[in-house]
Amino acid sequence: MSDDIRHLLKNGQETIVRTWTEKVTADRRVTSDEHLSYLQLVDHIPQIVEELHDALGNGGAEPAALSQGREHGRQRWRQGYQLNEVVRELTLLRVTLVEFIELYRGALPARAPDELTRSFHRINIFMDDEIYRTVEAYLDASRNPQAN
Repeated sequence: MSDDIRHLLKNGQETIVRTWTEKVTADRRVTSDEHLSYLQLVDHIPQIVEELHDALGNGGAEPAALSQGREHGRQRWRQGYQLNEVVRELTLLRVTLVEFIELYRGALPARAPDELTRSFHRINIFMDDEIYRTVEAYLDASRNPQAN
């Protein structure tokens, strides 16, 4: 099932990113995005989706291989985001990913429900790791602004 979901994510990456940007710009809990261009808002999100794609393919990415969350955190700090807004953005990415898979689940081969559940579980673990790395980098950037 993971390979099928990987294929779905790869083919739907543009849709996922566009839907995510719509969710972020509509969310009243994220206001720092108002002064960003579309490309600045999108930032590292396509690469995070690509890292998820890769992580699903190899049973989970090695922590050292996950770098986009760190970059996203540093970038958002430089852009003046509040930490809660950064976390909200990634929470909305998780929601977008799950909704996307649910929406296109009919395109996936019929498999046992527990296979889909395992894939969602792996996505949740991945997103938890991304949120952790993003927050960690954001906090590091705020403590050492001259290093950024």
